[in-house]
This record gives sequence, structure tokens and C-alpha cells, in this order.
Amino acid sequence: RCRGREYMGEKMNKSQRHLIDAFMEVREKKPLEKISVVELCKMAEVNKSTFYAYYHDVYDLSDQLQTAAFQKILEEMGDLSTIVFNTPKFTRDILRRCILEEKDISILFSGSESYKLPQKLYEAIMEVFYHYKPEHVGDMKHQIMMSFKVYGAYFAMITNQEFDDEEKIHYIGELTGMFK
Repeated sequence: RCRGREYMGEKMNKSQRHLIDAFMEVREKKPLEKISVVELCKMAEVNKSTFYAYYHDVYDLSDQLQTAAFQKILEEMGDLSTIVFNTPKFTRDILRRCILEEKDISILFSGSESYKLPQKLYEAIMEVFYHYKPEHVGDMKHQIMMSFKVYGAYFAMITNQEFDDEEKIHYIGELTGMFK
């Protein structure tokens, strides 16, 4: 069962939950471009006006779920200060959480949306980083270093599928700790 609605928090009403469940079910089978508001509303048994009360279109719904997915991953990690004080541990923890959420992540970021996965991951991580190190906002060197770590870790994970996940996670964590 998809957990898409869990990403949006507890403040959802029944209509929103049904819309998100319908979206995740349809998204698993169809590219985002082929999903219509009418189709989702029919499945969720809600009016189109209800859909538009919460979302501009299916792309907005997808974007909100994508952002919320990484927020949820970060929330479940616990101590996020490791991003500053123990980068290898932070890297290992976030990669492990992403693997645990792989089913929903692969649904939300499939097809034409796949390029957004490292971007959303980067945005979520930078929000945490700047929370602990606000003095680095706008600092070119730290921004480049963090993009190198995040995108590098992401692409190292996905392009080395033949290796054991836990071994990759450990080594990628070590590598991210080499850059200060």
C-alpha cells in the first residue's frame, strides 16, 4: 500500500486523503502527463471543485507529494544536526531512509519526473543545512560543496546498482565526510 498521504501530515480531511490515495494508485500505472483531474476525482469520489480547492492541477499535487516525501524522510531521521557535525552518518541515514521509502519515491519520481528526485532531495537537505548553519546562506563554496555531496551521493547510488546497498551507503558516507 502506498503511503503518499502520510507525507502530507495529519491535517488532511477525508477528501484529500481519497485524492492522494487515488493519485498514488493511478501514478503507479501511468505517467503524470496522462493523469487527469476528472479521473482522480472519479476514483476519489469527490467533485472537481474539491480537487481545485487544494491543488492547481495534477502537477501541483505531484509536486506537493514529492516535497512532503523528503520532509517526512528527514523528520524520521531524528537528529539532523549530524548534517554539520557528522556528515558521513547523516549521508548514511538519509540514503537508508530513501531505500525504505523506495516504492513511493519510485512512483512519485517516475518517468518525466525522475529529474526532480535529486533536486527535491537537495532542496530538503539544504533547508536542514541552513537551519544549522545560517551563516552559509549565499556562500558559494558551501553551496557548491553541498550540491556536490548530494548529487554525487545520489548518482553514486543509482549508477552502481550491481553493488550491495549497505556497502555503497557506507562508502558514500565516507566520501561525503572528506569534504569540509
